[in-house]
Amino acid sequence: MNTVARPSRSVSLLLAVLVAGSCGSSGAAVRAPEPVVALARWLPRAEGGDPVAQYLVGLAYDEGLGVPEDPLAAEHWYRLAAEQGHAAAQNNLGLMYYQGRGVARSFADAAEWFARAAEQRFAPAQCNRGVMFLFGQALPRDPEQARALLLLAAEQGDARAQRLLGSIYEEGLGVPADDVEAALWYRRAAEQGLAAAQARLGLILFEGRAGGADEGEAREWLRRAAEQDVLEAQFTLARMLQEGRGGAADASAAFAWFERAAERGLAAAQTSVGTMLLAGEGAPRDEEGAARWLRAAAEQGQAQAQYDLALMHLRGQGVAQSDEEAARFFELAAGQGLAVAQEKLGLACQEGRGRARDEVAAYTWFSLAAARGDAAAAARRDALARTLTAEELARAAQAAESWSPTPRAAAEPQDEPTPAPER
Repeated sequence: MNTVARPSRSVSLLLAVLVAGSCGSSGAAVRAPEPVVALARWLPRAEGGDPVAQYLVGLAYDEGLGVPEDPLAAEHWYRLAAEQGHAAAQNNLGLMYYQGRGVARSFADAAEWFARAAEQRFAPAQCNRGVMFLFGQALPRDPEQARALLLLAAEQGDARAQRLLGSIYEEGLGVPADDVEAALWYRRAAEQGLAAAQARLGLILFEGRAGGADEGEAREWLRRAAEQDVLEAQFTLARMLQEGRGGAADASAAFAWFERAAERGLAAAQTSVGTMLLAGEGAPRDEEGAARWLRAAAEQGQAQAQYDLALMHLRGQGVAQSDEEAARFFELAAGQGLAVAQEKLGLACQEGRGRARDEVAAYTWFSLAAARGDAAAAARRDALARTLTAEELARAAQAAESWSPTPRAAAEPQDEPTPAPER
């Protein structure tokens, strides 16, 4: 997505197969330890028509190995090798068309070059062409064909194809959703060190969706993924450490992982860092630091952070005391349906604290909070009802009936952006 709220992975996990890591590896060819020496060795052979040498020279220009990166030169050498049937060169040329590097961007040409390499059972190209079928990029959207190609690549050990198959089964894309099958494919990729697969496997095990929870193993897989900077894994691992799930509780380690995720912009982690600093849990108590983190989360639309920050303004704790700011943040959280914030906003309206005194509005907010099980709000509503006219009660009831929660101000950041296939 996060896992507080799990994001849809049909985009954030499936589409993002190859940006920070890709189907297969350009390491299918041997690389010399010293790029300058290697280029001097291979360039004469490439000029003589050797497709392997042409591919290696193209790779050198593509990745800046011993020479400045030069997409135009990379495309030239890849094309010479690709036209002689070199599968890795065909795949990499397809990537250049997909990305528009060294050539005009063309999904159709990308699909064609991936197809030529896939016909030679080149696993990265099978994976890349499978991605294009999965999302209908220049090819008909065809989950079944995508799955068939990904399976061919996965059976050759392609970790990202294995991870994609896990996502297909987890999301039920073209097949019935099956967490057990998803976990099997995630495990194969996770055992090869693929961080995204480690994170998904850890979460499935943590949630007990593959035949029973195994929090100890889940914690280990999440730790491995977290150490590779998977955001969702960092947050969930922090929760497990804080709560003592899957092993001993460790507030200091929990705080450290929450902080790493918070620094990357995860609002739920920012909220956790703020509340831990406020309580002195896992780190020295720091009210001003707590307020900064809670404000960062509140500005992303985190209702709990908005509520906690409102309380700090109400008390002058770590921030300047301000009834108006308190009421503003209570209102933001209340608008998302947080019952305790609705009760506090109702009280602010009843007392005229930070808001104009408005007992009808107060009754409305108390009613909404009471409907969500807030006992204090129910008591305040019933007491206030005895002082309102029938017309005022009718207006309040109508307002409560027509109320609907506001959407989150901002989505949680995702681990992986929308991608393009790569090596």
